[in-house]
Amino acid sequence: MRVNGEKFGRWSLRLDAAYCVLLGSGVALFADQIAQGVALSPLLIAIVGVGVVVWAGGILWMLAKLPLWFALRLVMVANLLAAGAVGFVSIAAATVLIIAAVIAVAIDIALFATSQAIALRTLPVRS
Repeated sequence: MRVNGEKFGRWSLRLDAAYCVLLGSGVALFADQIAQGVALSPLLIAIVGVGVVVWAGGILWMLAKLPLWFALRLVMVANLLAAGAVGFVSIAAATVLIIAAVIAVAIDIALFATSQAIALRTLPVRS
């Protein structure tokens, strides 16, 4: 089965943006509770959550204004960096369950980067 890189890439970016809205909103709204499980301040966690929601808007803007290959590449790199950062936060987690939850989010983000890499590989060659 051949993957349509353009369709797959656009869906990947849209789903990534939706995920960012949901995740960022949840993190911002539950920053106090999250802070109890990791050694970070609630304010920092809330700021990161809001930043993730803003990033979702940036993804949609890139999808509308930039060449698809460039948007995919930017978001893929950002996702790889974010997955590493989120995985690193698991070091500050208080319990095994919280460590597992944080690592699961890092894996989710890495999977988005993988979907963007697949889309990039299947896009027609740029001239």
